[in-house]
Amino acid sequence: MEVKEKYIHTRNYGCRIRRYVQNGIEMASMENQKIKVVFALDKGADIVEFTYKPMDVDLMWHSFNELKNIRHISTKASEGGNFLDSYGGGWQELFPTYGGPADFHGGEIGIHGEACLYPWECETVEDTPECVSLKLSLRTIRTPFLLEKTVTLRENSAVLEMKQKITNLGAVEQQFMWGHHPAFGWPFIDEHTRLYVKGAPTVTVPQSHIAQRCPFNKETSGKWPFLPAENGMLDMSRAYAHEERMYMEYSLSDLEEGAYELVNERLGLGFRMRWDLSRFRYLWIWGMYCGHEDYPWYGRAYTMAVEPWSSLAGDFQEACEKKETLCLGAGESMETELAAEIFCRDGDGKER
Repeated sequence: MEVKEKYIHTRNYGCRIRRYVQNGIEMASMENQKIKVVFALDKGADIVEFTYKPMDVDLMWHSFNELKNIRHISTKASEGGNFLDSYGGGWQELFPTYGGPADFHGGEIGIHGEACLYPWECETVEDTPECVSLKLSLRTIRTPFLLEKTVTLRENSAVLEMKQKITNLGAVEQQFMWGHHPAFGWPFIDEHTRLYVKGAPTVTVPQSHIAQRCPFNKETSGKWPFLPAENGMLDMSRAYAHEERMYMEYSLSDLEEGAYELVNERLGLGFRMRWDLSRFRYLWIWGMYCGHEDYPWYGRAYTMAVEPWSSLAGDFQEACEKKETLCLGAGESMETELAAEIFCRDGDGKER
């Protein structure tokens, strides 16, 4: 892995920003005394590291694909685009479609949309020992949108603050899908990891996502967290061990609030996300516990992703027909805020 310094601040206290090049990709990192967050600017501005510094644990999943510049020559162009070829784990923003390939008013879009593939612009908003802030922006290519997000980290805080804005640059109304795709990995994810949400939302395993090593043989719904599977009741709130070789994807709907906690009970380490439920009404959970043996995983993927989505359907046309898309008139904008936090709990369950 080649890492080349572009420029670096010499300040080694409080908050700080660093810019550098890794494998030909422009990178930006923000850190303080508690956390470090790294963005791959040239690859969707993916968050490729989210480290809790006191324990030296990076919560993000790092796949078998090394982070690299996606503008490469492949053996054959895939109908689904090149998201899977270049997917290295981490946290992507999915926009203006996600799931399978889509026809966006004649524009062909591959798996998981445009925003997670293109280079984003980056400018420094604030850089002091007390606070660092970056503004990231992207004009999509096959669709008429401007995406802007400002990410902020404050001194002695384990919270990444994110303010987002979407603008329709077209002259006609546009429908779209919008989601976040944070994939977490070992050692944060293991059989001791649990997902906590408030209330008793509806959990659904759709027929379209029943595949090899899935513990369900038909579409199944019920109240969180247990569902009847082939071999008895299955706890959907937990991650499963590598050796169980299991794969499942499912949704949570009828959420009581826009928040979840993902906690490794053995480590006493947790990740908390909060968002505007009017923008992201659903959670999609991807449980890949070395269970999928076909392209591109081949039994190598061990991750749990917990993803706020605006729509349930993974197909853009289906989401439009079900009126599950978000919508902006010509020239209109939409704003929202999201916060991601790492926390620790002692043996008595108290945060420290």
